[in-house]
Amino acid sequence: MLNNIKTMKRKIYIVTALFGIIGLVSNVSAQQMPQTNLYTENVFNINPAYAGYNATCLEAYLGHITQWVGVDGAPSTNYLDIHKGYGKNFGLGGGFILDKTSMISRFSGNVSGSYRIGLGENQNIRIGISLGVYQVSVNTSEAIVQDPTDEVIAGSRSGMTFNNEIGLIYNYKKLLIGVSVPQAFETTAKYETGSTDSEFGIDRHFTAFMKYDWELSKKVTLEPSTMMKKVGNVNQFDINLMGTFNNVISIGAGYRTDVGMLARFRLKLKEMFVVGYAYEFAGSNISSYSSGSHEIMLGLTICKVKEDKPRVESSVPLIIEPEPAVEPEPIPEPEPVIEPEPVVDPVPLPEPKDPSLTDIERDVFKNDISFGLGDVSMKPSSIVKLNEMVKIMKLHPNIKLEIIGHSCDKGSDLRKEVISTTRAENVKRYMVKKGIDGSRIESTGASDSKPLSPNTTEENRSKNRRVHFLLKE
Repeated sequence: MLNNIKTMKRKIYIVTALFGIIGLVSNVSAQQMPQTNLYTENVFNINPAYAGYNATCLEAYLGHITQWVGVDGAPSTNYLDIHKGYGKNFGLGGGFILDKTSMISRFSGNVSGSYRIGLGENQNIRIGISLGVYQVSVNTSEAIVQDPTDEVIAGSRSGMTFNNEIGLIYNYKKLLIGVSVPQAFETTAKYETGSTDSEFGIDRHFTAFMKYDWELSKKVTLEPSTMMKKVGNVNQFDINLMGTFNNVISIGAGYRTDVGMLARFRLKLKEMFVVGYAYEFAGSNISSYSSGSHEIMLGLTICKVKEDKPRVESSVPLIIEPEPAVEPEPIPEPEPVIEPEPVVDPVPLPEPKDPSLTDIERDVFKNDISFGLGDVSMKPSSIVKLNEMVKIMKLHPNIKLEIIGHSCDKGSDLRKEVISTTRAENVKRYMVKKGIDGSRIESTGASDSKPLSPNTTEENRSKNRRVHFLLKE
């Protein structure tokens, strides 16, 4: 009986190796992406959109899968995944997978990025993409064949191509739904097989999953989950249920089509370390020579947490004196509303006299200058007087001057108004030309309203045709 089992194992080993070579040469692959049973803990392993899902945390997972224990050349997988959030919306990550089945080894390495889009309160979607390389190596020295000289299996060979994956995750409160397409763009690579060139390709995969955290109480949480995977014409489903106690210990079970029952265990330590284990019961087709499959995973989560300031203990007791009682301030009574008094323009006060202005200087401004009948031009004698006034005003910049033009009773009212105003303006213009600021001089016309003498004689009329100066000290 024992010999029969060994013979069967030997046949399985040979068949596995031959099918691996046939799969490469004919560009038909079996399960090119290893299947993890702990995807609910390490979602990033099956969907790049999960990169940086916990915005303030860095997550790293190291895992090992041994399938079909007891079967020589059975698949064995090692993987490492690391990802981190950058801000609220961005995430970056990367990882590698090393998978070996008999004499066929597969290596893939990738980098991933994700972006979060908010959809309102408590819900969002994440979009992710992953790019990397995929290498397949065949070590034919491990094959058991009848003709070792066959060029198809002579020597070792390898080929490399690019792999890619796109993913989408929807999150609403404690519900997580994701879809991903590994090898969204199928690629191929060539390698030499003896005297001919062969190629291998990476088939497109489709993966969808869903999980929900159902909090039964403060200490007990149920986590139902399901996943569907499609490769070519092969479909695979699994459904799982895991219970968590005190957010530390989790135990669960599940079922996968074409495989059978699954068992899971998870242990969290201080919200930082995670140890996960999954056992896949051997199916009825291999249960007679395999004890099942095992997966173990170690996880590390580092989050930014505000550290509390260290508390300094003192051996000397502190004596805190009570603060003196403070009587409450009385509430002030509301002030009566006083109607504002009407605003009255202030009466301008006369400017003080310049103490340096002498009486002789004041007398200069008391002398009027005279004009001929209908004349507005100044006489030479008048220019002399004006120059003297300009000199005094330059010595005393604080004084101001009002120039008032007059006329006799000859002519119409309009003519008399124009002549008197023009005489005053011409005098002002002359003084400004000589360097006096125009703002210090005011000019007006009084027509014949203020005669110096009655306009009864020609002599009196000549006295009334004048410009009078009013000094403002």
